[in-house]
Amino acid sequence: MDPKLNLICCIFLLFIVSCGDQEKIENLESNREVGALSSKGKIAELVSTGDLERGRKLFIQCRACHSLRQGEPHKVGPNLYGIFNSKAATREGFNYSDEFIASTIEWDFSTLDLWLEKPYLLVPGNRMVFSGMNKEKDRLDLIAYLHQETSN
Repeated sequence: MDPKLNLICCIFLLFIVSCGDQEKIENLESNREVGALSSKGKIAELVSTGDLERGRKLFIQCRACHSLRQGEPHKVGPNLYGIFNSKAATREGFNYSDEFIASTIEWDFSTLDLWLEKPYLLVPGNRMVFSGMNKEKDRLDLIAYLHQETSN
């Protein structure tokens, strides 16, 4: 294949890929707003249908950085107690990145699902060393477990 044609194809592919990511980023806010409307119903459904034991096992990969119980100290990441329906970057005593502080995220079912899937898209430039969970079932079970363990 002609080297010029290769270069044109590569540039075109990069353009297409970057446009797709930008579209996802732009849609995250609207998805969050739609998700917030039905968040309470989804959480109730999750708690009754999510596999809490499986969620507990999935949390093992999170526990090195996050604690769940009220009054436990922050670790590398903030304590997650009371996370549902709270604004991001508001845990007293934790040093958040500027990107998180500037965000308008409120943690509900929808935003947690987006965060667990692709944290680098929801808050570009965040400091969390986690690439995301691809499987929706994993995310749903983990969110059900988090709700059980972090709610009053």
